[in-house]
Amino acid sequence: MFTPLASAETLTYEQINPPVEKFISELPVKKNYKVRKRPILIQGAMTAEVGRLMNALKNPVAYRYMNYVFVAGTYRDYPVVVSRTEIGIANAAVATAFAIEHFKPIAVINQGTAGGYTPELHLNDIVIADKSINYTAYREDYSPAGEFDFTKQTLRGTYVFDDSKPTEFTRFPSLATNAKLLQIAKDTALMNGNWNVTVGTIGSADAWIDAVDHINFLHDNYGMLCEEMETNSVAQVCYTAKVPFIGIRVISDNTITGEKFDLGTALNCQDFALLVTENLIHAINRGRF
Repeated sequence: MFTPLASAETLTYEQINPPVEKFISELPVKKNYKVRKRPILIQGAMTAEVGRLMNALKNPVAYRYMNYVFVAGTYRDYPVVVSRTEIGIANAAVATAFAIEHFKPIAVINQGTAGGYTPELHLNDIVIADKSINYTAYREDYSPAGEFDFTKQTLRGTYVFDDSKPTEFTRFPSLATNAKLLQIAKDTALMNGNWNVTVGTIGSADAWIDAVDHINFLHDNYGMLCEEMETNSVAQVCYTAKVPFIGIRVISDNTITGEKFDLGTALNCQDFALLVTENLIHAINRGRF
C-alpha cells in the first residue's frame, strides 16, 4: 500500500503524484462493482491526498475507467470508494461522473489541500465548505485599451440541472453543501479538538494565485476562505445527479501569512475526512441520512 507523504519540500512531482500504473500495481483490479449498500465516495486529486484514505480501507480493489482510478473497500464495515480525480476542474468533474455512474454513491466527500486567503488561517487548519464557487466563472465589464481593471467583474456561476426548470441547465453563482453532510462535518469538528475548523466559501479554478490584491479581492467580494482546483466542479456534477456533496480542505499554504506550500498537510485533511466518514456511516446505519 501507499505510504503517506510527510513533506513536499524535497520531493519530485513523480514522487508526489506517481503514474496510474504504479498507483494500482499492488492491488487486484476488477471491472464490475457490486455491493448491497450504496458506498461513500471520498475524493482527492493526487496520490498524496488519498494515500492515507486507501490505507484505511479493508480488502481494497482497484477500478480503472479511462485513466481515472478508484479503489474500493470497506471502512468501519461500510463500503467506501476512494477516487484519485487528478488535478483540475475538468478532471474532477469527469472522475465524479464516472464514479456516480459506476458506483452509485450515497454521498460524495471531496477533500484535499488549498491555499488560505485570510490571516486567521494557517497550515493544517481545516475549511468546511458551506458553499463553493468557480471564481473564474465571471462576466467582465467593458474597459477600453490601457484601462484594464480585473475587479470590474460579476460572478456568473456554473451550469447545473435544476428540477424547477427540467428542460435546461441553470447558472448558479454558488453551490450549497448538502445540509445533513454539513451538520455531520460540523459535529465532527466539535467532537474532535485536534483541528482548527472554519466553515465558509471554497473557491475553485484551474489557477494558483499569489497576487495579494487578487486574493484580497476574491475574499472581500466573494467571501472565499481558500482556493483550490476541484470542489465546485464536483459539486456541479453532484448537484446535477442529485447526490449529496461536501467539500473539505486543509490549508497547505497561505500567501497572506507567508506560509509556504507543504503537501504533508494533506495527511491531516484525510484524517479529518475519515472521522467525518465514520460519523456519516453512523448516521446512515441509524437511518438518519
